[in-house]
Amino acid sequence: MGRIYVDKYTGKIERTDLYFVRLTLKDGTVYEDLEPRKLFPITNHTMYITLLDSHEKELGFVRDLEEIDEDSRRALEECFEEYYMIPKIKKVLKCVDKFGVLKWTVETDRGEITFDIKNRHSDIKHLHGTNRVIIRDSNDNRYEIPDIENMDPHSDRILFSYL
Repeated sequence: MGRIYVDKYTGKIERTDLYFVRLTLKDGTVYEDLEPRKLFPITNHTMYITLLDSHEKELGFVRDLEEIDEDSRRALEECFEEYYMIPKIKKVLKCVDKFGVLKWTVETDRGEITFDIKNRHSDIKHLHGTNRVIIRDSNDNRYEIPDIENMDPHSDRILFSYL
């Protein structure tokens, strides 16, 4: 069996667990325990979603969230909120450079966090054509600034040196 392209005409997706969904095709065929994953989670987060079976083999594919029904879209988005939990930085409280390692203290939508960045050139990415910034810490965790234009003046001053 080949890849199943899912849209509002071919199937329905329902969330069954924290990270799992069920795919029901128009002909009544049901696939359980599929893991949805974004192929481009940062740069193209509403398109190219794969549905993996328990052996991590691709079973289904959603080209665009706009091509599926509202309930299916909501089911996938709820899974993604859990799986791709990237804290959103609301404010940069301080940044200290010690021996080439940047120690950041930030306020996020999940509370105050302190983390280290080892390489300011590769670990702080301003996404081309957007106001989004993705920061990767020394433990490979990711943080997002959704819109650098909406940061407070203190955060702007700190970020200016690194962007």
